[in-house]
Amino acid sequence: MKRIKITALSLGLILGYTNLSADIMPGINSKGGGILLPEGKMKMVYKYMHFDRNSMFDGSSEVPNLEQLDAAVNINLLLLNYGISDTFNIALAVPHKHIEATAKLGPNDVAIDNSGIGDIIVMGRYKLTDMKEDGYQTALKFGVKLPTGSTDDGFIKAPPFALNVNTPMPTQMGTGKAEYKLGVGVSKLFDGGRLDAGTMFTYRPKAEHDYDFGNELSYDIGYMHALTDKFNVGLEYNGKYNSKTDMGQDTNPILRQMLPFKAFSGTVGYLTPQVQFLPFGKPKIHLDVGMSFLLHKNVKEYQPLEKERFIVRFGYLF
Repeated sequence: MKRIKITALSLGLILGYTNLSADIMPGINSKGGGILLPEGKMKMVYKYMHFDRNSMFDGSSEVPNLEQLDAAVNINLLLLNYGISDTFNIALAVPHKHIEATAKLGPNDVAIDNSGIGDIIVMGRYKLTDMKEDGYQTALKFGVKLPTGSTDDGFIKAPPFALNVNTPMPTQMGTGKAEYKLGVGVSKLFDGGRLDAGTMFTYRPKAEHDYDFGNELSYDIGYMHALTDKFNVGLEYNGKYNSKTDMGQDTNPILRQMLPFKAFSGTVGYLTPQVQFLPFGKPKIHLDVGMSFLLHKNVKEYQPLEKERFIVRFGYLF
């Protein structure tokens, strides 16, 4: 079975408080809620995600995989976050992707093996309310995805009608165009626990070849609880809505009609249980492991989805 592999390096955010909740990191997919790093502090996080795509869906139902799509993803994402001040942070996310997939288009076998640096994201985070003063903390998030990833990778096995044609845009390292992000996060501390939530809107102009990836609204909420001074457990809900997509002039007309490789459109939600380990009982270093399970889906057209995502995150505070 082929796989689409994603290894991601992502930034965790940290609290500067003295109770037990200060030693609980945000959930593995929560994007840090509304917390900022203190001035002069820097955080690095490595995040690894793996998932397989060999199931097809239409509406809210799983349907036969007509093209026998068998794919897997691995992304390495390096996220660096720096506290410019106590009220403003800046972050840089650099992904490395590896996408492998096979499918059958009519009588023809198709194979893809693409890898490389993806589109880099630059984000700012501005504190709106303060944890100590208000009992909770909120932050405004804004940024841009830069078109740094390649868009010209080809098939390693192509059908006769697609010779010398690039693989479809959703299997490329980048989109060829900038995207713009705006969101808000909130965090609340409890005795031995923390709640983080957030939402992010991504505006996507049409990408290369007039491909419309659609705009996205993502939303996350998670609770982490301290079992001991070194082990925390948590549960998150991670959802998103994506407007309808359009392949534009990507590939050629014959291939466009047959491709199972499509950008996501519709609504999807995952439930993510996780375990967090702080080897020194402090937030200097933490290691997180989680598994996301497909909870619900309602896609706008016939397309692939992953049923599970395996995630590992390592964070280090400088």
